[in-house]
Amino acid sequence: MMKKRWTQSVSRGVAVAVLALAGVVAAPQANAAVQQPYLVCIGSGAEEYNPPITITPQVTSITFTEEYSSCTSLGSPTVTDGGVVYGGPRTANCLVELAAEEPFAANYNWNQGSLESVVAWNEIIRVRALNGTTTITSHGGVIEGLGLGRSVTRTIVLPQLSATACATTGVSSNTGTATLTIL
Repeated sequence: MMKKRWTQSVSRGVAVAVLALAGVVAAPQANAAVQQPYLVCIGSGAEEYNPPITITPQVTSITFTEEYSSCTSLGSPTVTDGGVVYGGPRTANCLVELAAEEPFAANYNWNQGSLESVVAWNEIIRVRALNGTTTITSHGGVIEGLGLGRSVTRTIVLPQLSATACATTGVSSNTGTATLTIL
């Protein structure tokens, strides 16, 4: 009796293998479709510090400006450019930094202000690498306007701060690259 069960299992296995090779048995699909981005924008990100930041931690007012001069959109209406300005007080300095920032919402204007999206950033991680560059990676979602309900990612890379300025008069601004993607 044991021999018969084993033979039936082997026979079924061989039959399935033969049918699969013949294309009769469907194989599971690997990640059916990759979602195409709804909007991808490339530009610059700049921070202004008032008072300027030094090596000593202090509360400073930070104004952050994102300007996207090159946008590609799959949706309608077509988006060609955009940006946002936001900010507020925060403790900052010129030294190595690894921080999670508080969630916030920002109102992005597109096509010279004719369209807008309100993005709720719920995860913002800021890392200052050993080479001095700062990378800000953010994840969130559109809660109002163009792209409503879609997820959003943003990466901003700021260059190394001036060591001389950090040790003396302070750094009043820093400008780098920015990429924003609405999925």
